[in-house]
Amino acid sequence: MISCRKLMPVVALLVGAAILGAPAQAWAAFTLTLTDFNNNTSSVVATTTITDNGPGDSDPLTGRISFNGALGTEFLVQGDFATSNSANNVQPARLTINNTTITSLDNVGLAVSQMRTITVTVSDDGFTAPGIGPAGMESRLSSTDLPNTAQVTFQSFVNGTGGTLLTLNNVSAAGVRASDQVNIGTSPYTLSSVTTYTVQGQGLTTALTLQSTGITAVAVPAPAGLVLALTGLPFAGLGCWLRRRRKA
Repeated sequence: MISCRKLMPVVALLVGAAILGAPAQAWAAFTLTLTDFNNNTSSVVATTTITDNGPGDSDPLTGRISFNGALGTEFLVQGDFATSNSANNVQPARLTINNTTITSLDNVGLAVSQMRTITVTVSDDGFTAPGIGPAGMESRLSSTDLPNTAQVTFQSFVNGTGGTLLTLNNVSAAGVRASDQVNIGTSPYTLSSVTTYTVQGQGLTTALTLQSTGITAVAVPAPAGLVLALTGLPFAGLGCWLRRRRKA
């Protein structure tokens, strides 16, 4: 039988190994990328990338990107944009694209014959996982303003692997969501989302307005070794206390 003096260092070693084996926080590259694509000519009209606390980000807080400006010469993009909680190292990991508002510049709409695709990509490669393996991911999409000729999609990605594609149009409900099982194979890992607006021109006298919010949340389970060590530690201590009491 293992004595208490021998047992406690073993338990302490297990706990220490599990804690030391937990990933350290890595430097995160949190970015927001906007792209205007002309479907008629199959060409990119304009693109811009904003990095957290870099040029174009009007929010000084880490983990928040706000942008109010033009996307090319035809669209104005604004709103309380993207947030990430990777720097906090908490569960669940959360990446959001908030209240995106896209309007045509100078209140001039697209020609009826034009079809455009505007893509909003949010990505952060600094999320750390308490354990490697399967995890649950939830995606949400809601919209407050879509014209009859527009559609918005939202898709979440973990290390480049996509979850369920969510879609809203003018006849859809105000919000949709999906739950997916994903695999966290590395730590840190990358969490990203892609919001895509596809719109048919409404004529030169009609301004284009698009609004939506997307949320990605991933819950990663704790390592089995840490759970077992922390669960067994109170019982090991209780057993030693009882043995010492009997001897006394």
